[in-house]
Amino acid sequence: MSKQKILVFGYFGYETNQLDGQTIKTRNIYELLKLKSNECNYSLEYFDSQKQSKNKLSVFTLLLKLLRANKIYYLGAHKNLTLIFPVIFVLSFLLKKKILFVVVGGWLVEFIENKPIHRFMLKRITAIYPETALMTSQLRERYGFNNVWQLHNFRIRNNLNAHREPIKTNQIKLVFMARVNPMKGVGTIFKLAKSLSKTDIKYQIDIYGPLLESYSDEFNKSLKNFSGKVNYLGALQSDNIQQTLAQYDLMLFPTQYFTEGFPGTVLDAYEAGLPVVATRWKYAEEYIEDDTSGIICDFENPDDFINKVIQLANNPDQILRLKVGAANKAKEYSPEAAWDILSVKLR
Repeated sequence: MSKQKILVFGYFGYETNQLDGQTIKTRNIYELLKLKSNECNYSLEYFDSQKQSKNKLSVFTLLLKLLRANKIYYLGAHKNLTLIFPVIFVLSFLLKKKILFVVVGGWLVEFIENKPIHRFMLKRITAIYPETALMTSQLRERYGFNNVWQLHNFRIRNNLNAHREPIKTNQIKLVFMARVNPMKGVGTIFKLAKSLSKTDIKYQIDIYGPLLESYSDEFNKSLKNFSGKVNYLGALQSDNIQQTLAQYDLMLFPTQYFTEGFPGTVLDAYEAGLPVVATRWKYAEEYIEDDTSGIICDFENPDDFINKVIQLANNPDQILRLKVGAANKAKEYSPEAAWDILSVKLR
């Protein structure tokens, strides 16, 4: 039997080595498919959609790869779904190719509400894999999609190395790891630092992630106000994330994006045995068990977030209990569980 040919199309970010939730998820899907390729008798290649903005002629490379593929794992976001997906859909329909749409984030339900043509197309592809249970049920019930299966985020690691003990220092170590921009709640981080500085709590806040260029001046100005207390340490490479995060007490995630899906930040924290203090975005309750694997705070209420972090800083026993809960939560999001879902449509 001849091998199937599979193409993974998405924003890998290899052109600039961009690391964020979208690029990491896209790379993880590709790596999981690569690990299983010999076992399941298919060949695999990818196309990094970042190339389209760097080199317009790359569209010919994309067309060639689309023509070769039997199945296309599509991981496009808003703009790509609007402009590129219709072309891929028509080509795949004419040439009888299968499209499997792995959704990054929690935006799809609202995005297609006023896009009947996109709803028509999405209803007719082989599979849609949202991150959350709520988004899965909404696509089925609101739009009548019967090609939807929930697919959790996952990470491919060598070992799960959960850090369950309190950090042995005389200060609480807090970490933020996400895109460094106002919508991820970085402003709340500085407000927290200001409030902590008014207490007797010794603290350190380290910030990791790609810095939005248009925000850099304001961000660096704020950093100068907390020299030695709030530090920006750049973007972490994926093979250093788990070991680095294990050196902290709490992950801070005061996002202002209400339609976050399953943020990779939360999964990375759990894999390091690190509890998450987060704002109540749309799907927060699916991924954070309040007072078990983390703490959920009111959305768009910095004071509630700050007060709960300070309360935890004064209660190391509660942090230790949450660390155990976070490490246990990580077990739910394994590559094996993801493969059980993805492999069905490869048969």
